[in-house]
Amino acid sequence: MTTPSTTRPVHDRSAVQAVVTRFLSRYVDDAALLEEDHLITGGLLDSLAAVELIALLERQFAVVVQDDDLEIANFDSVPAIVAFVCRKVGL
Repeated sequence: MTTPSTTRPVHDRSAVQAVVTRFLSRYVDDAALLEEDHLITGGLLDSLAAVELIALLERQFAVVVQDDDLEIANFDSVPAIVAFVCRKVGL
């Protein structure tokens, strides 16, 4: 028996942003905080949340996050995360 894939096609940046924002909103009391530029370096997200985010991106968008990709700049803001995923999927 084959397990259905959870990967969904990426249609545009707004779809990526919606997935990222929905996921990250679990970690904050006020979703408006996600608009800040320093999610990790500002202490809004811890390393466990970052690891879970990377796992979600790999699962959801069928991207592979390489060791070279593990730079704070790629994950420290919602726009940076969206741009990273879009680069990986060719948007």
